[in-house]
Amino acid sequence: MFEKLCGVRDESHIQLDQFLKDETTEHLQSLEKEVKRYFLELSQEQEALVRNPFCTELDVSSIPDEIQDEYLDLRNDSSARDLFKVKSVTQFWCGMYQSYSKISMIALRVIVPFASTYLCEAGFSTLVNMKTKNRNRFDVGDDMRLALTNVRPRISKLAAEMQHQASH
Repeated sequence: MFEKLCGVRDESHIQLDQFLKDETTEHLQSLEKEVKRYFLELSQEQEALVRNPFCTELDVSSIPDEIQDEYLDLRNDSSARDLFKVKSVTQFWCGMYQSYSKISMIALRVIVPFASTYLCEAGFSTLVNMKTKNRNRFDVGDDMRLALTNVRPRISKLAAEMQHQASH
C-alpha cells in the first residue's frame, strides 16, 4: 500500500501534509511494536529447540541462560523423549508444562500464534461462506460453532433419544 502511495505522490507531484506523514509514521511504528510483541523474534537455534528439543545438533550455549538447566534436564529425560515420538509438537509442549514450565512457555509462545491465526482465518472463511445472498441471517453464532467444531455429532444416538410421534 505504501509503495503505491509513494508512487501516486511522485507521479502526481502532490505534497503530503506533514500531519498525514506524522500520523502514518506513528501508526506504522505502533503496528511494528505490536507485531514484535505478538510474534517473538527467535534465532534458528530457538526455533530448532521448539521443533525438536532432542536434536543432537542443538548447541546448549545458544539457549538462553535462564532455561539451560531445565533444557538439559528435558534433553536427558527418556520418558519425555518417548512422549515426543508419539505426540504432536503442540501436545508434547502442553504435556511438558508441569515438569518443564520455563522452556514450555517459550515453546508455546512460538506455537500458539500460528494456531490462533489459522483458526481466525478458518472462522472468517466459514462466515463468508455462510453469509450468502440466499442465507442472510444476523445471528450466525450457533451455525459458526457447529461449522468450526471438531466434535462430530452422533446422529444415531440423537435419533434414538427422540420421542417418536404417535400416528394419528
